[in-house]
Amino acid sequence: MSAIEGKKEKERLLREIEQLRGRIGELETDLSFGHETLKPGEGCYRDLFEESKDGIYVSSRDGKILDVNKASEELFGYTREEMTGMDICTLYADPVDREKFQQEIEEQGAVKDYEIRLRRKDRAELYCLLTSSVRRSLDGVVLGYQGIIHDITEYKKAERALRSSEEKFSKVFHSSPDWIAITTLSEGRFIDVNEAFLKITGYTRKEVIGRTFAELGLWVDSDGRAKLVELLLRHRVVRDFEARYRLKSGEIRTMLRSAELIELDGETCIINVVRDITERKRAEEEIRKLNEELEKRVKELLDANRELDAFTSSVSHDLRVPLVSTGGYARRLEKRYAHVLDEKGREMLDAILEGTKKMEELIDALLAFSRSGRQQLKLSEIDMEEMMKSVFEELKTTVPDRTIHFRTGRLLPIYADGPLVRQVLVNLLSNAFKFTRPKKIAVIEVDSRFEGDSIVYSVKDNGVGFNVKNSGRLFDIFQRLHSAEDFEGTGVGLSIAHRIITRHGGRIWAEGRAGEGATFYFSLPLGNQQNPGK
Repeated sequence: MSAIEGKKEKERLLREIEQLRGRIGELETDLSFGHETLKPGEGCYRDLFEESKDGIYVSSRDGKILDVNKASEELFGYTREEMTGMDICTLYADPVDREKFQQEIEEQGAVKDYEIRLRRKDRAELYCLLTSSVRRSLDGVVLGYQGIIHDITEYKKAERALRSSEEKFSKVFHSSPDWIAITTLSEGRFIDVNEAFLKITGYTRKEVIGRTFAELGLWVDSDGRAKLVELLLRHRVVRDFEARYRLKSGEIRTMLRSAELIELDGETCIINVVRDITERKRAEEEIRKLNEELEKRVKELLDANRELDAFTSSVSHDLRVPLVSTGGYARRLEKRYAHVLDEKGREMLDAILEGTKKMEELIDALLAFSRSGRQQLKLSEIDMEEMMKSVFEELKTTVPDRTIHFRTGRLLPIYADGPLVRQVLVNLLSNAFKFTRPKKIAVIEVDSRFEGDSIVYSVKDNGVGFNVKNSGRLFDIFQRLHSAEDFEGTGVGLSIAHRIITRHGGRIWAEGRAGEGATFYFSLPLGNQQNPGK
């Protein structure tokens, strides 16, 4: 039951009690008529006794019940026969209350609306109003008591519910971080506000109560309140009505307002709950601007990719054609005229041939790097153990005279693009082969593990390693941490691996020390596919 409904129920019960009081007075006169106990067969008085909806009783001074009406039977759950002669203390929830009642009624001669707790036959507790008078003999001796018992148990329950509801409303009202205000519908005059209202607006309670929104100048938009009232009259409830309010300091804040019509003392009012969303609106505006900037950057990136495609096409054609021509003439020169060249000339010719070979390798690497970023991913389940062994055996055939110990742990299967992942393994194992060359016995170890929602794979070697200070440059294109004289290569292999892993939503990194080997790691997400390795 809401606080408003509880209040209405309380007012209805109070009106009903007032009406009953009039009836009680009439019955009280009838029952006391002639200072004698009402006996069966006394006409209309007996009819009134029996037909009353409230319990009526007659008792002796020592507490014996002499007579009760039908309503008393229904009220207490006993039959009239059971109650006749019963000690009236049996009906009291606390027998001490009987003593207090008896003392008060004999001092005053009567009691009206005396609140008492009684008990039914089934032990259920009743709350009742007792209106009674003393029965006396002709010479004034107290013979006993007679009266009417009005059951107010439901009223007391409603009262407790109302009190509980009011307490809950009061707690919510005063502790809410949102501003809550109760205003009249007609003028928007403040009846009550909570502490959050005062804190947010900067006004004191004295400055607010009794004044209107207009007098305080709270609405920034002049027709804002009129729109809200129109919606309330149409729907009685309004949710998330956005409006701007001016605080006492003059600052304007954006608020989200919910309102509902209520009745207070016969007047239609509005209960308002208002949340400050100024910072949220600012954040939304920032997000909007960031999204616009992101769209702009994406467009620039797409334009840059198109330019890169054009560049790679130029590399493929415009650079390769003259390079092939230069290499071809150099090889003819070597074949036909090497015998007429002196030693210096042959050294120069060898330098031309070596340069064209490196340039061709560099162009091939650049094209491979470009293709790795454009190729569409085709995901399928990969048996990583089989793929890793296949790549190792293929590379081992290129260095049949070397001693390489290859150790594999459990390599978990994964969903990814097979050809691209194979390229990553080729590049990482090729690096391990290359940089373990100075070792008499090379050791390469591969393994994998679960890490969150990804699988991390590792390729470890006992090669020359690298300076940890330079690890940030490892995956940059054309970056080399060792001299070309010591180790061949274009500096593109790790860049290609980085691009492939990043396109899969994973990451790649390395750990190592100069002279102590290196370990390369890369992670691949499990994604939405069922994890085949668990």
